[in-house]
Amino acid sequence: MLRYLRYFILIVAAALLLFVIVNFSAAKNLQKVYAASLSAKSDVTKSLQLLEQNNFADAVVYASDASDSLAAASERLVDLEDNFWVKRSDSLFAQIKDLEYMIKTAEVLAKALAQGATIAENVNSIMAANPGTTFSDLKAADKAAVLKMIYEAGPDLNGIRANLDLALMDLKKVDSSGFFGPLQKQLSLAKSELQTGAELTAKTITLSQLLPVLAGYPDSSNYLVLLQNSDELRPTGGFLGTLGVLQTNLGDLEKFRTSDAYHLDMPASLDKGFVVAPPPPIAKYLGVDRWYLRDSNWSPDWPESARQIQWFYQAEAKYNSDPEIKNTPAFDGVVAITPRLVTDLLYLVGPITVGGQEYNKDNFTDLLQYEVEMAYRDKGVSEWDRKKVIGDILSELKEKLFALPTSRYLELVNTLNSNVERKNILFYFNDPQVQATAQSLNWGGEIKAVAGDYLMVVDSNLAAFKTDRVMEKKISYDLIRDKSGLNAKVTLEYKHTGGFDWKTTRYRSYVRVYVPLGSELIKVDGLSDGTAYKNDTKLGREGADKTYFGGFISVEPGQTGTLTFTYRLPQALADQVAAGQYDLYLQKQPGSNIAALDLDLELDRDIKSRIDTLADKSDSSGSRFSSRSGFETDRAISLGF
Repeated sequence: MLRYLRYFILIVAAALLLFVIVNFSAAKNLQKVYAASLSAKSDVTKSLQLLEQNNFADAVVYASDASDSLAAASERLVDLEDNFWVKRSDSLFAQIKDLEYMIKTAEVLAKALAQGATIAENVNSIMAANPGTTFSDLKAADKAAVLKMIYEAGPDLNGIRANLDLALMDLKKVDSSGFFGPLQKQLSLAKSELQTGAELTAKTITLSQLLPVLAGYPDSSNYLVLLQNSDELRPTGGFLGTLGVLQTNLGDLEKFRTSDAYHLDMPASLDKGFVVAPPPPIAKYLGVDRWYLRDSNWSPDWPESARQIQWFYQAEAKYNSDPEIKNTPAFDGVVAITPRLVTDLLYLVGPITVGGQEYNKDNFTDLLQYEVEMAYRDKGVSEWDRKKVIGDILSELKEKLFALPTSRYLELVNTLNSNVERKNILFYFNDPQVQATAQSLNWGGEIKAVAGDYLMVVDSNLAAFKTDRVMEKKISYDLIRDKSGLNAKVTLEYKHTGGFDWKTTRYRSYVRVYVPLGSELIKVDGLSDGTAYKNDTKLGREGADKTYFGGFISVEPGQTGTLTFTYRLPQALADQVAAGQYDLYLQKQPGSNIAALDLDLELDRDIKSRIDTLADKSDSSGSRFSSRSGFETDRAISLGF
């Protein structure tokens, strides 16, 4: 975002030149302001060039010089406001004020640039003392120093954010219909860039508090890591087939041990004293009467499932003969990942070779499933150890990630951020303060608390192998407002494109549709066993409590199954529409692959305003809002009448 600063200052300088021509009486002072603006532009350009060269110290100097030049220009404009002719001309005074706001905007942006370069210089000072090394190559003391700087960068980052917010406030004061009318497009772009910059900085602040904690700073950390197989979809992203225990300390990965989930479940199952009743759908559709860790991510609310998973781990570990499992220390949190995250990281670092097999971005999921489901027998690997290869792959991937040069850290951050947005990685921290920070970054996977309409469709693959990989799914949401209130219909289409083999079979899913608390079910069509369920989910967070409708569907290979839930929304939502507002939050299930999301909202009132996180995929005409899009991230829609 700060790269736009040089262009922004150029806009100011060009506007000043025009202003000088139009207002000759103020020309002398304005010429000095114009000269200062050009000098500032030159300094900013040089500062950005130095940043690209990792010369942070000199970049700070040039950015500070630009800030000083702009501050001097701003003072001249304030003095000019006392000019005899300026004070007696409303038009001239307004134009001077607009220039002042523009100059102040550029000044605080230059300050933000200097602050950012200072933070980078502090971190780089350690890396510069160890040329040619990556973070993983640093000495323990240097790693701790880097993590300490990141952890303590909060106040400085808050300063940058405050400057960006201030710059945005000043820019919004500019009258784009007046002297700066011809620059309205550029002003809109600048406002958008500032808003984005402020939001990114806010995320960076929270990120600076979380990354050191994950890396074991200021205290060593112990995390339960789960590999969720999204080809066998479960509520929080996939079947919990593989577990890992990750221990970090001051940036060092002290231990990362993986094992099959059955390594915990099997010993516990042999003891008649370990009896936990499963949720009714698991009991009915899996045909079991006891509940184990592998099926414990039953709640689509990740914090609730993460707590449940930890309980099962500690409870089952008592029955285990492996001392490492039996004596696992209490966890600081739980991290869940889907294969898509690993695929994207392989795209970043390139192929890795484990056990004579090359894993890359194109073959990772299929090859790994073959290795742990079929090939291990031919290699003489026991069923007990068949998933050890997963730990070997992740360890090798870790080595490649830690060996990335600093020049590629931005690529890594973008890859991780994209996967967080798509819920291919979920975090839960037992420390309430750290957990609140994670949720503010949208890392938490919690069922969202909203005041308006809400929809989340949750599939649970029960005894259908890895069949989700060949399912094409579509979601349609239709809403009609009439005299009786708001009536909604959710249509779910499941097209089975596979056949019968060692990975796929008929699709069997227990489906839950989460909607606003108090919604009333009218009818359900398409259930395979004819039994519909309705329940309220109490999560204890205001606005997060939901009603869900559930049922079971089975789809044969080559066939298409359709489920339809028709229901009436609470009267409070109809009252909100009557008052002039309708809000809808669409929450994506982690690990799900939805081919299309269709929306058709008929509110019986002309839509006057629209905010949509996928605005380019929607359309509104009169009282109707319609859209067809993918469904890779959560989506929020707000309509005004």
